Amino acid sequence: MNRDIHNLNLKKTKVYIDIFYYKTALSGIKTYIEQLVQGINKYGRKDVEYIFSHDIEKLKNRQFFINSKYRLVRWVFQFRYLFWKQIILPIKLLFNSADVLICPDYVAPIISPTKKIVVIHDNLFWKYPSNYPALWRNYFIKLIKLGLSNNCELVTTSKYSKNGLKNIFNNKKITHVYQSSERVHHNDKINKSKDYILHIGTFEKRKDLLTLVKAFKLFKDNTNSNLKLVLAGSKSFNGKKQVYKEIKRYILKNNLISYIIIPGYINKKQAVYYYNNAFTYVFPSIDEGFGIPLIEAMKAQIPVICSDIEIFKEIGNNSVIYFKKQDHSDLYNQLKLICKDKTIVEKLVSKGIKRADLFNQKNFIKGFEKLY
Repeated sequence: MNRDIHNLNLKKTKVYIDIFYYKTALSGIKTYIEQLVQGINKYGRKDVEYIFSHDIEKLKNRQFFINSKYRLVRWVFQFRYLFWKQIILPIKLLFNSADVLICPDYVAPIISPTKKIVVIHDNLFWKYPSNYPALWRNYFIKLIKLGLSNNCELVTTSKYSKNGLKNIFNNKKITHVYQSSERVHHNDKINKSKDYILHIGTFEKRKDLLTLVKAFKLFKDNTNSNLKLVLAGSKSFNGKKQVYKEIKRYILKNNLISYIIIPGYINKKQAVYYYNNAFTYVFPSIDEGFGIPLIEAMKAQIPVICSDIEIFKEIGNNSVIYFKKQDHSDLYNQLKLICKDKTIVEKLVSKGIKRADLFNQKNFIKGFEKLY
C-alpha cells in the first residue's frame, strides 16, 4: 500500500519538444519532426511527461517563408525564429517546469533552465560552405554554437554524421540515433504502373541530379525501355533555382522533355503514390547525413540504386545496388541490369523490406530516451 502511494507521488521527468521549425521545413527536418512526434505518442515511456511546443496537426499544410526567393522575406522569418528560440522558448520551459529540452532543428536557446538535447543532422554546413549564402551560413553556424553552451548533449542521425561532427564539436558528447520513416508503406490497393524511375529530393548541388539525368539519357539511347524519369522535390534551394535551371537546360538540349517529369514539391500522400508506382528509386547524392528516401523506397518494396558513398552503405548495407559516385555510365549499367534481371529485383525487394524494418519508430524513441 505504502509502496503504491510512493509510486503515485513519483515526479515524472518533463521533456519539452520544440517543433516550431515544422512550420517551415520542406523535407528532411519536417519528416524527422513528424516521426519524433508520432513515435513519442506511440512508444514514449510512461514515466516521462512529454510536452510539445505546438500542436503538429495545426501546423500541417502551413508553409512559411524560409525558402522564398526574396532575401528580405527569409530574414524576416529568421527574426521570428530567433525571437521564438531565445525569448519565448526559455519562458515556456520555466512555465512548464521542464527538465529536458529537445531541439530537433540544430538550434537551442542560449539560456535554458533545462538540460538541452540538440539534433545536429549532419555536418554539411561546414563541409560544403559554397552551397550556402555566406552571410546566412555564418549567422546560422554562430547560432548553433551559441545554443550548445552549458548543459547540452548532441544527437545526430548516423555513425557517419557522428564522425563528421566530432572534429567540429570535439568537447561535446555526441550520440547517433537512427531516425525512422513510417510515412511511406507498400500499398497493394494502388494500381501500380511501374513505368518510371524515381528520385525525390530538393534540387541542390550535392544531390547530383545531373548524373542521374545523364545516365537516363544513355538508358533511353541504348535500350527499348518505355521507362520515364520522375524528379520530385522543391525546385528551389536557399531561394535559388540554379540546379533546377541547369537540369532543365540539359533536358531541352537533349530532347528529353517528353521523358522526364518534374512535379515540384510533393506532400506525404503524393509521395506514397509516387513510391508505390515506381519501377526503381535512384539516389545519386555525393553526400548525405542520413537519406530518408532510401528507407522509404525499401518500405515501398521497390529496388534501390545508390551512389557508393559511406552513409548509403551504412544505411543500405547489402539491400541496394551501388554505382560509382558521379559516374553516369556506371549508373546506366546498373539501371540496365535491374531492367534485364527480375531475380535481382526480387532479391533487392526482399532484403530491402527486412533492412527498412530496423529503422522503426520504437527504436528511434528508445535511442532518445536513453539520454534522460
